[in-house]
Amino acid sequence: MTDQQTTCGSQHVVEAVTGLLACHEHLGAEALALLAAEKEITAEGRLATIRRMRTGLSDAAGLLAEGVQLLTAVHGSAVLGIDGAVSHAADGTPVTLLPAVRPQQELLLEAWELVQESVDRLEGKAFAATKRSPGLAAARVPDRTGPALLRLRDGVLAIGRELAGRGLDEDAAECRQSAELLERLEARVCPPPPPAAVVPRPTAEQVVAAIRADPTIAQAAAGALQSAGS
Repeated sequence: MTDQQTTCGSQHVVEAVTGLLACHEHLGAEALALLAAEKEITAEGRLATIRRMRTGLSDAAGLLAEGVQLLTAVHGSAVLGIDGAVSHAADGTPVTLLPAVRPQQELLLEAWELVQESVDRLEGKAFAATKRSPGLAAARVPDRTGPALLRLRDGVLAIGRELAGRGLDEDAAECRQSAELLERLEARVCPPPPPAAVVPRPTAEQVVAAIRADPTIAQAAAGALQSAGS
């Protein structure tokens, strides 16, 4: 990898870490909401689902945290110009019996595996719908969980750009697939609120009919207009 590629790649890693950290932060509200729901629900079936969701969310957050740690190691290695290192004997021969400093690509791929598993936990455990309680598979704090999923998508796409820059096209394609999955998941568990009801304006005929039925309406309207104009 050239110096230019390393600098560019390091920026992709920074973007990835930023997205993953934002997701990790935003998931806190959903975790608290699930804990509160677990304390309130008494039906055994629904309680088991809530517990599974909370465990899945916790697992996903833990995997994200581990992924962030590895990505920061990738970034630090790139900044310092380190891409793996081994011990050497006095004559310069590599000594493989001692642990080596891991290369950037190895750290990056492990980080991606952790983040990918985190996405799978969110989709397959934290927000997986069940036949008995499909309504539970929804975010309880959508204004926080929705942005969390989309920031995770951004982080995944940044990892994909880094992987593509290193020639790891198959892994980069997996990133794009996971990003699409996160978009679908966000749309499913954080649907937009229903539009506000629009109150139709009365027609002229309806206004005339109302005044004829109750003349005081016209008097009240005239008084209001006079007060507004004074």
